[in-house]
Amino acid sequence: MNKSIVLLVSIFFIIISIPSNLSVLLKSPVYECLKGIVTQYEIDTFSKDASGFYNFCNVVPLIDCDDNGYLNGTVTLIASNKTQGILDPTQFTCLGNFVTLDLTGFEITKTFFQAKLSCISIIYRKIIMNLLIDESVLLTPMPQYQSIEIIETDLGPDLKLSSLQGLTAFKISGSSVKLENDLIGPLNSLAVLELEICNFIDFTNLPKLVELNLTISSCFLGNFDLINTITSFQLFISSENGIVIPLSVVSQTSPKYSYITVKGDVERPTSVIDLRSIKSQHTLSIFGAHSLNIDGRFPFIYPSNVEVKFYNCNISSVQPFSQFGKENLFIYNSIGPGPLGVYNSTNYLVDFSNNNITSTIDPSWCGTQISLTNNQMEGEIPSCFSCYFNAPASGSFAGFPSMYDRFLGNNFKNLNRNLKCTTFAPRVDVYSDTRGILIYGNDIGYEPSNWKIEASSGQLTIVYGKKYLIYTVTPNMYANSDRIDIEFSQPISQVITFPTRDNYTFPIVLSTIFQTPTTLSINGEFLSSYMGYSYQSIKVNGVPCDFDSTSFAHVNCTFSNTNDFAIDLNVLQITVGNLTSNYYIKIQPGFLNNIQCPNNCNDTIGICNLSTGVCEVPYYQCLNNCTNSNQGICDSSNGICSCEIGKWFGNDCSSAYHYISSSDSTTINGGEISLYGFFGTKHTDLSVKIGDQPCLPIIFNSSSVIKCNAPKGSGIKNVTITQNDYTYVGNNIFKYINPTIECPNKCSNNGNCNTTTGICKCFSGFTLYDCSAVINTNGVGNGNGNNNNNNNNAGVNTTIDTGSGSTNILDNQTKFQIYFKSLKEIDFNNNVVKEYPLLKNWSFNNTESKESNIYEFKQFINGTLNGCIVKTIIEEIKDEKGKQFTFANTSFIVDSGSIKFTISITNYTYQSTLNTLQLDLISAVDQINKNEDCNTKNTEIDTTNINDQSTFSYIKISKNNKILAGRFINKVISDSRPTFFSTTSKTDSNSIIITLNLPHCINECVVDPDFSVLVDSDFKNQCDDSNSKKWILPVAIVVPVVVVSIIVVVLVTLYKKSTTIKVILHATKLKKFNKN
Repeated sequence: MNKSIVLLVSIFFIIISIPSNLSVLLKSPVYECLKGIVTQYEIDTFSKDASGFYNFCNVVPLIDCDDNGYLNGTVTLIASNKTQGILDPTQFTCLGNFVTLDLTGFEITKTFFQAKLSCISIIYRKIIMNLLIDESVLLTPMPQYQSIEIIETDLGPDLKLSSLQGLTAFKISGSSVKLENDLIGPLNSLAVLELEICNFIDFTNLPKLVELNLTISSCFLGNFDLINTITSFQLFISSENGIVIPLSVVSQTSPKYSYITVKGDVERPTSVIDLRSIKSQHTLSIFGAHSLNIDGRFPFIYPSNVEVKFYNCNISSVQPFSQFGKENLFIYNSIGPGPLGVYNSTNYLVDFSNNNITSTIDPSWCGTQISLTNNQMEGEIPSCFSCYFNAPASGSFAGFPSMYDRFLGNNFKNLNRNLKCTTFAPRVDVYSDTRGILIYGNDIGYEPSNWKIEASSGQLTIVYGKKYLIYTVTPNMYANSDRIDIEFSQPISQVITFPTRDNYTFPIVLSTIFQTPTTLSINGEFLSSYMGYSYQSIKVNGVPCDFDSTSFAHVNCTFSNTNDFAIDLNVLQITVGNLTSNYYIKIQPGFLNNIQCPNNCNDTIGICNLSTGVCEVPYYQCLNNCTNSNQGICDSSNGICSCEIGKWFGNDCSSAYHYISSSDSTTINGGEISLYGFFGTKHTDLSVKIGDQPCLPIIFNSSSVIKCNAPKGSGIKNVTITQNDYTYVGNNIFKYINPTIECPNKCSNNGNCNTTTGICKCFSGFTLYDCSAVINTNGVGNGNGNNNNNNNNAGVNTTIDTGSGSTNILDNQTKFQIYFKSLKEIDFNNNVVKEYPLLKNWSFNNTESKESNIYEFKQFINGTLNGCIVKTIIEEIKDEKGKQFTFANTSFIVDSGSIKFTISITNYTYQSTLNTLQLDLISAVDQINKNEDCNTKNTEIDTTNINDQSTFSYIKISKNNKILAGRFINKVISDSRPTFFSTTSKTDSNSIIITLNLPHCINECVVDPDFSVLVDSDFKNQCDDSNSKKWILPVAIVVPVVVVSIIVVVLVTLYKKSTTIKVILHATKLKKFNKN
């Protein structure tokens, strides 16, 4: 059955391109044959000259001719719109033997594929119109060309593999086929197969495939499982019409191909797929797989030998980066928006161009070649890249852009070709087994092939931008050399001399001279070999000299002044890295110190005096001069550092006894937190734990702040910080915030609970922290101390003992007393290291404050190194509507008539950085008059509302129908920062000991409790008046405590027609409370 179809037929193997000789003319038989075809079919791609001659060999690349006037490469014929007639294969025999026939737009006979044209090896056909061909063409053996390609819209549906016998390559596009494997044995000749398929088959009989390109057509009904039978160097899978490719196609753990390319959406995985068992070198390329992610994250973990390419996919983040292995990584139009994060791998190339990555570039990315063109990044590009903005494109990675171009299309602040590089700092080691030279250091670049080293024979990249191994041609060529010269072309052209063995690297001074009174010039060897990479210094008598210029053999530096220097026996100290040399020099402008000592004093005890050539008194330099003498004192008689006690340790006093003075809180869901304290400048193996869970990642760290992401959790936790082989544990200093906090006693159903703070808002007529008390509204008073009713029955006095510092509130029957018992230093195991009684030795100062309602007390804590001072300030609140205060970001109002206390403890010196402070506060009640009346009741103590999870903790003491209520904000201001602290308590029959667990604060701590004294609602004004109304009134006494807090009590007893309030605060009215 014949029909009219559109077909592209290409018989294609390898197009051999031989340049045409434009001066050559075709031999006459060949010329006439080709001219006849061109004329017959009116092909207009060849022009005639004025004489009507076709110079076919002049038309490149349509015709390839050899020097002898014969066709030897490609013959390309393109039909015009005037072309008529059907091409017959016999028309080409007169052209002689050539390689490739390329026909476009012709009709061909239906027998075109039934026999092979003997004159050619390859036919490449682009568009063939109105071709008559038998449907069985795909079911019968093809002619024995090297390659056949068919582009057709209506071929027959079936393709038998047996019809491909003898072919090297076979391609069909534009038409879908159903495959049939009718092979009896393997088809070893076929290397390239490209099809649009309706089904998979068993590909076991095609063992020699190099490239297999399969497009999944809309007719596809096959089983993808048969993909496991494919053995091919390259595999291409494309999906049309929305057919989703199974996840198994891209997640085989033992693939039989080295390159796989997938175009189209891929099934969404439910969990991360671990493919680290892949053993062979492997490249994965995926285009348009929008579902191939897990909540936006990359779904695979690859081994180090898999290269990954993602195009137009959907990934929110590339972290954790370790999942990609160590091969090249290319992800385009797929990432973000989101930060780049940190780099912790060793990939060769990373290309994240044309994505939506935000934030800055972390310096960890200096360890790879990265391109970030066309993203949304900002900030400064790290110097490891910016130093090479003027460098050309990489010669090692063809097609990768130049360093400058890799960062275009963003919002970087320093994308400037004219930046000066000041951080280039190479170092050199020569391997003991003479394999080569190790070059490493800071910002040394990415093109070691551009370095000029004598007799080098290649290089090995160990860490990109950081460490390279340069091989040498001659073994042992540096075995007897103490230095090596290397010429660097970038970031600036220069030759640098490096030492080759450690025993030659001590700085050697040959001469010194002061060119001016403050400018020193030094000549020698190994003076500055590392370009500032290591710690380098020049000092005279411990005074540093600022570098002006430095090289291997010469240094110029300048002192701020030299007025304190002597003329003779000044110690010149030169340090390079950890190696230090000492000399004595004479300081006099123009005087040359250049007399060498015998063997540089190595055979004697002493150091060389370059002005005399004599070895002088011994001198032993401490390591790093005890970190620049700022953290310890050097004993030059033995070279041992005495580190500052309790602050630094180590051979050079460079490691800190770190501690936490305050910390942020976060919710139970976790999140970023800041830990404040003292952490030093050295952070080797830094780790942070909240409880027993790591706080990762560590986002930022400095000498005073560490930021990290706390894990999810709840309650009160220890914080552990480890660095420099030293571990600090802060006991119960971190608090997880619960979004919902219960109020005390559920506000007794007399108020609304603020579940964010755990604080009750009482209804009108109720008071106390749990709204359990009733306020009298019958004109008796409003709690502000301004009640004018008078009654002489049993008045109440409030006195402050200026000696003991206690506050005493008493009437004729009951006495409440509040005082600080002691300040204690507590070790990690909660043992008392030191205890300081606070009850006595207060001194009253009535001259420092000019306010009549403010009074000050002080006492000095004996036995502390820095003179610890405890200072108390008492303020009587006189504002009619009360006075608002803010403490630790918490605002509150202190009512009129209340008393606010502030107590500060400054400059406390700890025995250990692991230790903290505790403040013990006692609230007690006592019976004065033993005569009982209708108000007499036993003491009741309630500590059930001490709750570290709430904003406040509360206590209550009741006796004789009177109540002392205490409130404690669960925060402390430690060294000017608010942080969490906990409260504990112990009780006996008549008192409470409240312990405030303070952090390791150095300058001061601030806590803020307050107390109120109330009359119980059962209190009777007159015992014989059974009909008297019940009432109660609070008087708030607020005690912001600086470092250690203090507490005040104001007791207000109100009677139905008279109330006596006596708060004795003025110095002339203070009564001493004498304890018997």
